[in-house]
Parts: sequence; structure tokens; C-alpha cells
Amino acid sequence: MAAGFENCRRKLASVCAIGLLFVLSGCGTTKICLTPEQRCVLRDLEQIDPRQDPIPAETPIVDIHTHTFNARYLPLQGILLGKRDAAFPITTLVTDKCATNVARQLINCTELDSPPAQCPARPKRSTEDVRATGKPGLICKIFLDVIDDAVKGGAWAPGKGHLEQLHAVDTVARNMSLRKKLAIRAATSMMGMQTHTKGGKETAETVDGIQAAMRFLWMLTQNDREIPEIYRAMQAKVPVKGQITMISHMMDLGPVYDQAADGCALLDFPSEQVRRMEQYSKAANSGLYYFVAYNPYRDFLAGAPANAALEVVKEAWVHHGAKGIKVYPPSGYRAAGNDIEPRPCAISPVPGREWDARYAAMGQNQAARNATLDRELNTLLEWCISNDVPVLAHSGYGEFEARKGYGEYHSNPEFWERFLVSHSKPGEPCKLRLCLGHAGGEDFWVGTGTHAEWGKRVFRLCTTYPNVYCEITTSDKMVEPTTRAYMAYSLIQLFEQTRAAPYPFAKKLLYGTDWPLPDQGKPEAVLLGTQRIFLHPKLRQFYADYFFGNANRFLNFDATSHD
Repeated sequence: MAAGFENCRRKLASVCAIGLLFVLSGCGTTKICLTPEQRCVLRDLEQIDPRQDPIPAETPIVDIHTHTFNARYLPLQGILLGKRDAAFPITTLVTDKCATNVARQLINCTELDSPPAQCPARPKRSTEDVRATGKPGLICKIFLDVIDDAVKGGAWAPGKGHLEQLHAVDTVARNMSLRKKLAIRAATSMMGMQTHTKGGKETAETVDGIQAAMRFLWMLTQNDREIPEIYRAMQAKVPVKGQITMISHMMDLGPVYDQAADGCALLDFPSEQVRRMEQYSKAANSGLYYFVAYNPYRDFLAGAPANAALEVVKEAWVHHGAKGIKVYPPSGYRAAGNDIEPRPCAISPVPGREWDARYAAMGQNQAARNATLDRELNTLLEWCISNDVPVLAHSGYGEFEARKGYGEYHSNPEFWERFLVSHSKPGEPCKLRLCLGHAGGEDFWVGTGTHAEWGKRVFRLCTTYPNVYCEITTSDKMVEPTTRAYMAYSLIQLFEQTRAAPYPFAKKLLYGTDWPLPDQGKPEAVLLGTQRIFLHPKLRQFYADYFFGNANRFLNFDATSHD
């Protein structure tokens, strides 16, 4: 009887896997119809080869938007426990116990350089321990099987270089069963990456969605000191002067998901994570700088000293080499006009507890809490203005959201405009040194999607305020000829339109990748495609500004000097 029931359950799971995988997979890039003028740009771009042009090899690159953290810098257990309804209905099949086991195994796989005393000297990539003590269910066992496949396939083989290991990861993904693909999509969806890993196909320039998801999870397990090496190895064949300078943005997410640091599974942010970033950025020839993450919820942790949130970033800026501050609205707050969403009623009590940890101590009602958050952000940003501290803010509508939908709800550039307007006087526009990461999302810039107004607003802010910049995150769209041509044509028009303006847009656009968040474009191909855009006859005069000059102006120092 029991065996028959188990067989029935497995067959039902397989049927669900096929249907749910189809729902989650979606389709690839939606192509757009080009105008005759845009088709001319397309033909121009087809004739350009960055490897044959002298400009790329003579020009340094500053990537204004990268990340060099691994899984031990993230509250993985809190993220997965709090996001079980991230992609209905698939993630509702994941139990709290399963989410805990998946987080535990990813942490076990993750290597630290010079680990703290309470951490094992080497990662435990075998799943035996979790299988023996975690009592994993069906879905969790499938995910653990994927880890075992990756271990056997050489994803962490000591004798292989990083690119060889990455090739092994791609091979594992290529040969996955539907059940295993379902498990991987569940894990990445709960991390907010579902839109980055849909559909697509593997080509010389791209990977499919499952490969992109696996690459992302593999990157989260890498030695934190070695992550910049992997970034550069993946783009080593692209012509560039010297090594690419990386601006790494930290994520302070423990208080967002009510997960306290334990010094191993989650490193303490001020005492451990910031010190590591300082050490790595100050190493000889690192070509690495970092922005410290801001988290308003630190002011409301039990026993927190006054102004704890601001003091963390001030300490990093003044004493530990931070070059700016990262602000991340998908964690549940806005630059201005805060309007906290109601406490969630979810399939698990965890999201409610996480909401309480963020907001309950801010006031007795929603109006009081909203006002508290407004004051928190105002205090931070006024300090940044007074000290001319650069701020990079996430202004897209996805990724590590505290709850599904928080990116769209909190990250709209409209809220930055409210702050800028409120801190301007007639003839004296606000001088906040701000870069809007993702430039409101790619919709406006590549001609697809439903959030084009976000990008239009970002363009307006960049050309209205002296120190407001933006970064259109490069992606697989740069290897698709139609969207690449659309973006090139748009930039030609926008640069020309503002050529004589007080703040020309050509001086406000920065190069950034958001690496290593999942993307179906291979980094080398994406960079070559982006270089191709700025080698167009009508854009090549702006090549140096885009790839490093504007970044230096935003950062207020020469990042290419590696001092």
C-alpha cells in the first residue's frame, strides 16, 4: 500500500513538474519591429568588430555595478523561508523544512577565504550531512541530487580552473531532468531571479535559463577573494586597456529577513563583511572598490545604539575605504514617500515575522511607520549631500525583493524625484551624487516591457540634476541584433537631443553589468556587443565617457588609477 502511494505521488510530482516548468520557463526575448532608420543602425553595427578597432584596446573600463559577495554574505535561510510564495504555484510545494535544507546545503558548498574560527576550513559539498540530519522531502532531495551531480561533474574540482568548472556546471544543466530543472527554478525564484532565467537557448553567445540559474548558484559558492578573478577570466578575450575596474556593491540583508549573523552561515555585516571588502579592495593591483550597503532596519534591532544604520555606513566611508553607499529599495523602503505594504498573510508564518522585524518597532500605526522611514532615508541622504558621498540605488523592479512585488512597489524612480525636488531651491537643484542602477529597468532602453516610463523618468532626472547619473545594466539584449540596434538608435537620439543642455545625457550614462546576477548572455559576448554599440560612427566619440569617464565623474575620483 505504502509503495503504491509513493509511486502515485512521484507520478503526480512529475506531471506537476512538466506543467509548472512550462509556466515558469516563459519565452525568450520579444523581438521588436525596427523603423527604417533603426534598420540602418542595425546594418552599421553588423559591420563593426571591436577586436579590429583600435579604441577598445586603448580605453580602460570601469564597471560601476558588480557584486563580489558569496552565499555566506546573504541570509539565505531567511530569504528562502520568506519567499515560498515567490512563484506560485511551484514554490508553494517547497516546505519550510525544505527551504532550510536548501539554504544549509548552499552554505555548506560555499568557500570563504581565511574563514573565521567557527567555520569549517573547507566547504562540505557532499549532501550526506543534510540528507542524514535534515530529513529532506521529495522536492528537497531533487535539489540535493543536483548538487551531487555538480560535484560529480567537476563543478568544484580542485584540479580545474574556474572556467573549466563553469563548463562543468553548464554540462550538468544541459543534462538535467525536468524534476531537477523544477528544483533549480524554485530556488532561483525564491531569490527573486525568476525573470532572469526564463526560456532562451544555448548559442555561442548565450546560455539558456537553467544554465544561467546554475551559473548564478555556483557563483554564490565561490571563494570571496577569488570572485573578481572569475569576473575577469570570463571576459579575458575582450579588448580593453588594463584590467577592468570593478565597483562592488554590498548587500546588508540580514535585518531584512530577520536572520541574525552567526559568523559562519551569515557573516556579521559591520565587523566581518565590511572588513573583508576593505581588505580585498586595498590589496595591490586589486582594481576593486566597494560601496557599503545601507539598511534602515538596523536602527530598530533589539539593543541597537542610536543612529546605528547611519553609523555603519559612516564608519565604512570614513575609516574603511568605502567609495560610496548602496541603497536597495526592494528591501522594503523608498527614498521618499514611504508607504509600507500591509503585514503579509502567507502560507507560512515566516513572512509575517520578517515583516515584524522590519517595521513593527517603527511606530504604532502605518502613518507613523511611513514617517519614520521617510526620516531614516532623509537623514542618510542629507548626510550624503553634505559630505558629497556617491549613492548607487537599485531602480529596477526585481531581484532580491523582501517580498514578491517589493521591487516594483518601492524602486520606482518617482520616489527619487520626490526627494530631489524636495531638496532643491529655485536655481539650486539638489546636488545629491546619485546613480540610478538599472536606469529604471531595460524596458525604455531596449523597446520591450511595460515599464518604459521608469526609464524616461531616469533620463529626465539625469538631465535635470547636476550629479544624477544612471547605469543601463548590460545583458543578453546586447547580443541580440534587433534590441542592440534599438538601444544604439535611442542613445544617438538622446545624446543629440541633450547635446547643448546644461547636463548632457552623454555625460551621465555609465557602464555596468550587475554581475554575477543571472543573465543568459555570456559576459564576453555581452561586453563585445556593448562595445559594438559605442563604436557606431555616431556614438564612438562617447566611447571613453561611457566606459570610464562618466564613472570617474560620478565617483569623484579616477577609478582607473587603482590607487
